[in-house]
Amino acid sequence: MGTKTVHISGMYCRACEVRVGKKLRAVPGIVDADVSAAKGTAVLSTTGAVDDQAIEAAVRKAGYVVATGAEPWLAKDTTVWRDFGVGVAVVAAGWLLLRLFGITDLANALVMDESAGLGFVALVGVAASVSTCMALVGGIVMGVTSTYAQAHPDATRAQLLRPQLLFHVGRVVGFAALGGVIGALGSVVSLQGTGLAVGMIVVAVVMTLLGIRLTGISPRLSGASLALPPSLTSWMTDGQTGEYRAGAAVGLGVASFFLPCGFTQAVQVFALATGDPLRSASIMGVFALATVPGLLGAGMVSSVLRQGAAQTVLRCIGVVVLAFALVNVTGGVRSLSSALGWGAVQPPPASATVPDGVLGTDGRQRVTTAVEIHGYEPASQVVYAGIPVDWTLLNNSVSCAAAVNAKSLGAGSFVLYPGNKSETVEFTLNEPGVYNYSCQMGMYRGQFIAVPYDG
Repeated sequence: MGTKTVHISGMYCRACEVRVGKKLRAVPGIVDADVSAAKGTAVLSTTGAVDDQAIEAAVRKAGYVVATGAEPWLAKDTTVWRDFGVGVAVVAAGWLLLRLFGITDLANALVMDESAGLGFVALVGVAASVSTCMALVGGIVMGVTSTYAQAHPDATRAQLLRPQLLFHVGRVVGFAALGGVIGALGSVVSLQGTGLAVGMIVVAVVMTLLGIRLTGISPRLSGASLALPPSLTSWMTDGQTGEYRAGAAVGLGVASFFLPCGFTQAVQVFALATGDPLRSASIMGVFALATVPGLLGAGMVSSVLRQGAAQTVLRCIGVVVLAFALVNVTGGVRSLSSALGWGAVQPPPASATVPDGVLGTDGRQRVTTAVEIHGYEPASQVVYAGIPVDWTLLNNSVSCAAAVNAKSLGAGSFVLYPGNKSETVEFTLNEPGVYNYSCQMGMYRGQFIAVPYDG
């Protein structure tokens, strides 16, 4: 009995390991194969000498190639970098078009109040699916679907659609069921504060690894993945084929209810306010159903791919996933700074002055901030240090900005009631400086400048 280590290029998941192992065990002289996508190797247990050409042929039949050594950190194939550049250009052009036509602000322009019906909730869902929530849920759907298409080059279009359809079934049913739960319990079941910020960063890291895998710019990192021990995740895959079970895709859709999306949180609060489990379930179910077209469209891009141009398109999609990851990690870091209550980040500018009328005769300061389409207005306000502030927020639209992280101000973390409502919170900035706050996803930011009181 002997052993032989073979380096294999292109593996990135459990299904890859199963396919390669199955083909290698069929080679005469090989009794077992320990395949690792993370290491890019297959350790073969042999009864003696094994034909190298037979090994290479078996690996090719599985859809991969034998490498001469460990995978390099950066791709040497100029085609990879050409496609990566095309992807960057496509992302930049797409972002400019979205900004030009105001699509990213569409959901924010919708106003939700107690009179809003299910049709209106559906409009919010459609708009949200092509707005900032796309950076979170859409990035996951696109990345998982593209990975599946890459791993199944011979699958039919119907087969390639199956994983994302199962995801959306789980998402709609899960949102409706959990919507009923929050209506009955009288509390919002969603991440907030530090948990939300950490969740965004973790999702961003996973999407970064997925994007690197799809682009192929780092063959070494393409085998890396964040995963629980196999003993805890065996229910998700078929032990013989390595394919994801239908229940896993459905479960992922259900779990998206807890993802830190500001629009989802706003609709959760609206559903909660009904005080009716059935109506709350209807609201959340309709919202999830309305997000399907936008999210399904993102996933279908990779479901129609075929050989040839397919690899180029997959690499471009990888760039999109990396862009989503960048949005999420940036927002997560900003949100984390607010959630942890970090104080002033810099001294106040010398030109900062408190407007007339802010300080009342009762010794309290009163300021108002509007939650508008583009975030907070005004985004920067000046108050006196050491004097209590009554901060009134006017919620004029359905927006991620309605979920506020203001721990750095001492005002805590809270979600505003959807609609034309106002809420007043109190805080005191004890030291002069610039204090930042943000929405809980970190997408929108504002600040208070505290200056010394000279009166």
